[in-house]
Amino acid sequence: MGGVCYTIDVGTLVLFHGVLHMPLAVATTLAFVTVLAVNFGLNRSFVFRSGALAGPAFAKYLALVGLNYCATVATVTGLTALGLTYVAAKTTSTIINAVANYAAFRWWVFKEPAAPVAQSPAEAEPVREP
Repeated sequence: MGGVCYTIDVGTLVLFHGVLHMPLAVATTLAFVTVLAVNFGLNRSFVFRSGALAGPAFAKYLALVGLNYCATVATVTGLTALGLTYVAAKTTSTIINAVANYAAFRWWVFKEPAAPVAQSPAEAEPVREP
């Protein structure tokens, strides 16, 4: 999934900036938004085969994107301050985020709604007669 999303991200960036000559900041933003939508859809449909409602799941996904951004900035700047190269720090951050994202996707973002518990006839409340 990561490779597919990376290819879409870079491909749309090249299309918007290199082919359509959009300003780099605009092209980068559009590529980022495009890959967010694709990533959500592919993870929801194929990786986790989720039946969770798309709206609430997407809201959780966007919250996770914000957390990932903060974690990435903190990890990359922190590890760089400790002496790692920025590429090594970014790679470390990516690995940590990938593991955390998988867990968050599985148990929070795409968690299946709880099925209602059916009562057996023996567990039904007794009928009280006057």
